[in-house]
Amino acid sequence: MSKYHYNNPHQMQPMLPGESKLNDLRPLAADLINKAKDLAAQGMPHLRALLRETLRPMNSFYTNKIEGQHTEPLLIERAMNKDFSSQPDEARKQRIAVAHIETERWAEATYPHFDASIFFQADVTQTIHRHLHAQLLPEDLIQFNEDAVRQVVLPGIWREVGVIVGQHIPPDPVTVHLFMKKWHEAYQNARAGETAVIALLAAHHRLAWIHPFLDGNGRTARLHTHVGLNALGLTQGLWSPMRGLARQQESYYEHLISADRVRQGDLDGRGNLTEKGLVAFIEFFIKVCLDQISFMNNLLDIAGFENRLAQMLAAESTRKETRYLKLEAAVPLAYLGSVKTLERSRFKNMMGLADRTADRVLADLFKLGVITSSSPKGPVELAAPLYMFRYLFPKLWPEAEANTQV
Repeated sequence: MSKYHYNNPHQMQPMLPGESKLNDLRPLAADLINKAKDLAAQGMPHLRALLRETLRPMNSFYTNKIEGQHTEPLLIERAMNKDFSSQPDEARKQRIAVAHIETERWAEATYPHFDASIFFQADVTQTIHRHLHAQLLPEDLIQFNEDAVRQVVLPGIWREVGVIVGQHIPPDPVTVHLFMKKWHEAYQNARAGETAVIALLAAHHRLAWIHPFLDGNGRTARLHTHVGLNALGLTQGLWSPMRGLARQQESYYEHLISADRVRQGDLDGRGNLTEKGLVAFIEFFIKVCLDQISFMNNLLDIAGFENRLAQMLAAESTRKETRYLKLEAAVPLAYLGSVKTLERSRFKNMMGLADRTADRVLADLFKLGVITSSSPKGPVELAAPLYMFRYLFPKLWPEAEANTQV
């Protein structure tokens, strides 16, 4: 006999809301799909491609902030260049941040298209967990439980001990593989459309509820959901639920906890766990995604982007180091949001300035870091360094803006 209350996969029901509640959720999921497609149709394709990589450190920052293990944006940027803090705890946070960035990139490439029969296989979560934690140092994987017992987190390996998560005691460790098998069976037929979105978010909660790994379950669940939304063609690298969940962390935890509860009477579904709590969690998560899409939609407005470039040029031209900057550079800079590269001569012509003045402007743009080139005289392309976020993407990553003010 198991000493754990949860020891049989049927205790995890419902895995999805009943048909009536499922139908109630479909319009909200359809709205998410439609708004995501509208965002993907925005102009400036190169800016959108640039943002995919630019936003990875932000996603890492926010998912680790949820865990209370985040480091400053500047320290993440330094860690990406192999520059780690001399303080062990800070260096550990930097390693965790970089590991998340690498795993996010790898997972998007590994699962580019959504196939529920594959994506919900238990070993996909193990692979994500393994990729994330295998990048860390051995000392990063050591932790101590509430009884001060030393434990080692094994990358990609199901936990072999019992754990307590707040008020929730996850399933018996010897049954984790059975719960994960049921997890796959429950969602493997959610092929596309609204059903796939709803299943992906329901699976997020149930994965956290099972808590299959000794540690790293939250990060793994959020990565799995992020990658799933990307594979469904909904994010295009332009947004992630990580930011929204971190900005509503208290509500995120409240909804996770609410969906942990047992059924609340005869009107709360037919499973062992609460259907109302699961529905509320899915609704909350979809609204978080919609909020992120709306925010990015405003940032990617073409006219607005050119205006922000002009504001950046005006502000930075007051600094001695970049005093040759001119507002006329906003036009070719905005154009670089639509094309990958631009010949230097054409960039200068688009400014309509005297040749010597245009050369000085170009030199200061390189100093500023908003353009880059693969060779001394080669074509230029747009860049988005962290310290320019406060101009180019205001309020997108407030912590980075505060961290880089001059």
